[in-house]
Amino acid sequence: MARDEALVNVGITHDTAEFAVESIRRWWRMLGTKTYPKAARILIFADAGGSNGNRLRAWKVHLQKLSDHLKLPITVCHYPPGTNKWNKIEHRLFSFVSMNWKGQP
Repeated sequence: MARDEALVNVGITHDTAEFAVESIRRWWRMLGTKTYPKAARILIFADAGGSNGNRLRAWKVHLQKLSDHLKLPITVCHYPPGTNKWNKIEHRLFSFVSMNWKGQP
């Protein structure tokens, strides 16, 4: 948040867990490695609902594959279900995404 920088990823996959992890992979490739060149691990804050929930196997499997590929440990902290409005970054981005798309992706 302090950098006031973000990346929005748009896709068409039916597998939300796969899409979420692919979004993380793209963020890491486009911004993360440049911003955090000495990173020893990745910390992710995620909503606990939907396809990236803390109990869903697909989310864990895709994250583990990403961790193996990047050779970095990944830790996920889940917000309680229904509290995704606590995600300050998502909250700040929503109005800009809406203005850009004007209701039409």
